[in-house]
Amino acid sequence: MKFFHSLPLNAINGITHLLIEDNPKESQIEYLNSLQFSGNYLLTFINDILEINRIESENVPVENIQCAFHTQLKNIQNSFKEIAQENNNIFEIDIDKSIPEHLICDPTKLSQIIINLVNNALKFTKNGHVRLSTHLEEIQDKTIKIKFQVADNGIGIPEDKQHEIFESFSQGSIEINRKYGGTGLGLAIVKRLVELLGGTITLNSKVGLGTTFTFILPFQVSETLVEEKKPLETEEPVETVVEGKRILLVEDNKINQMITKKMLENRGMSCRILDNGEDSVTLLRKEPDSYDLVLMDVHLPGINGTIATQQIREFNTQIPIIALTAISLNENREMLLSYGMTEVLTKPFEPEKFYKIIADHLL
Repeated sequence: MKFFHSLPLNAINGITHLLIEDNPKESQIEYLNSLQFSGNYLLTFINDILEINRIESENVPVENIQCAFHTQLKNIQNSFKEIAQENNNIFEIDIDKSIPEHLICDPTKLSQIIINLVNNALKFTKNGHVRLSTHLEEIQDKTIKIKFQVADNGIGIPEDKQHEIFESFSQGSIEINRKYGGTGLGLAIVKRLVELLGGTITLNSKVGLGTTFTFILPFQVSETLVEEKKPLETEEPVETVVEGKRILLVEDNKINQMITKKMLENRGMSCRILDNGEDSVTLLRKEPDSYDLVLMDVHLPGINGTIATQQIREFNTQIPIIALTAISLNENREMLLSYGMTEVLTKPFEPEKFYKIIADHLL
């Protein structure tokens, strides 16, 4: 499966979001919220299936780049503050101080593993504690091994289900699936990613007492310091940052044009639409200061969005260009950024993420 055509789901999620924002009748709100929930669930399900397929097809390169280990874990902790509060949980991290800050690793896959495990722990725990801890297990020259543990005091996993919990579509029982939701693919993805990074993962769990996942990964110690970049974030409300900004949307699909334009205008932005890459290059060369940001669809008639971005970067290196791409097995963020794109947004959009990414890159 080379490419997943997400147009119907993008239309469902996008139009549902617009209807919810358009002062619906009270009798319609429940139906729209149910439609939104179903669309988001389907999107998660499709993403998880494609991620499993991508890993199992061995089409996943492992990066070896410098990362700020302690900073990365603290950023993950900060990102879970609101989710932890939903079930009245406390989420803590404990980082072994003997672990160097500057390591060589694949930070994206490491984050994906930890985020999946922490998200699961917070979902299956109520009025409790979730703890992410790390311990330096072994040192050999410039190679170290770090033990990670994600522990909770939630509902636990029955002993007879533990042997299959890392298999696809397994959540322990039908009752668990119905009560807590989810696709049953998260732990399968975690196991495959841990193995891809050269590690192993185990679990220890008792019903009613909680669960602890333990995995050990190898890392190289970086010989040079990492230049720690502060994330592009603003404390100002998104509406304040984006209001009055001029957006160029390069998108050939009429439904996507309508949805995206309306979403932009609902937050006070103006939007001009072009339906091909060649015209976007010509326009930005002719009017370099007329737009504050470009939303560039990757798949376009004529030259695609990546080639158009490459050509724009030959004469304009400053304007933010955000890639818009449907769910795909063969495309990844690093590949798209290598063409000069500033950030990547996957269709269908999550509205909050859509507005936040635009605001972050309009600073």
